[in-house]
Amino acid sequence: MMRLLLLLARASAGALCLALIGSCSESGPRIYTARLYRSGAGCLEPFTALGLVQSRELGAECDPVCLRLDGGLFVSPVCPPYPARASVEAPDGAECVAAREAFSRGAPCDSPPGDAAGADAASGLVTSDAPAAGE
Repeated sequence: MMRLLLLLARASAGALCLALIGSCSESGPRIYTARLYRSGAGCLEPFTALGLVQSRELGAECDPVCLRLDGGLFVSPVCPPYPARASVEAPDGAECVAAREAFSRGAPCDSPPGDAAGADAASGLVTSDAPAAGE
């Protein structure tokens, strides 16, 4: 289901880009997105923007990776390059293993975003259900 949404978002963004400017640059800024992992609840918040990366394409078919940003642990299937401010966590670390398992289960958090410390670490970032806006 998530991959279908990613494909639809990418197709819509591409069509919009072509309609607005006639053609798109092959390389440029892309929005890197990921889901915040809440270790206490064992769940994931909706996709949120972690930052801009320079890339020709930004596919979402890679194995989920754990990224640490401002104290929060995020999980994403989006392929590299990763945002400069984020650090890649070891995939065999206990918290990363749990986060990737939650991602595989599709375990969304029931609580609204921003009610726990982890979401506040991502302040200034726009939370969205869309995995990759602007592609």
